[in-house]
Amino acid sequence: MRILTVLSVLLALSSSAFSAGDNLKRDDQLDKLFGDLHQAKTSRDPDKIIADIWQIWGSNDSPTAELLIRQGTAAMNAHEFDAAEKTFVQLIESYPNYAEGWNKRATLYFIMGRYDNSLTDIQHVLDLEPRHFGALAGKAAILRAQGHTREALGVLRETLAINPHMASVQQSIKELEKEQPDI
Repeated sequence: MRILTVLSVLLALSSSAFSAGDNLKRDDQLDKLFGDLHQAKTSRDPDKIIADIWQIWGSNDSPTAELLIRQGTAAMNAHEFDAAEKTFVQLIESYPNYAEGWNKRATLYFIMGRYDNSLTDIQHVLDLEPRHFGALAGKAAILRAQGHTREALGVLRETLAINPHMASVQQSIKELEKEQPDI
């Protein structure tokens, strides 16, 4: 019995060490891509860099997590919101550290007009991935819709500092500055 316990502990430790190593590799890749994103005028195409960032965010070591996110996204795109929500809830409960699961459910809640739920999920995304410019842009859109113009503008500026190639964010900043010149 002791041998099984020791083996279980060793397997758990080696598994977590492997995961930690994978996370470091993932973080290193993201760091490089975000650095490239700020140098994009003199290096790679910014759209390709952004696509690479989204690819990393969307990937997961678990085929089940990737299947659930695809199923939930397909249901959301088909306007089958109840099915999408159930799938995203299952995904988040099973993989709570998968930021993109939270982000997809935040998007679903945004589409459904459940802004407070969306903001809660966006905060989970940002806790896991502070540079998630998609979640930040969603947060700004909600704040703007709720009439929190000053906060929305601050979040939009934060978003643009992370990803300077978001034309829609640049446009939103111009609109808000024009509507509210005092902020």
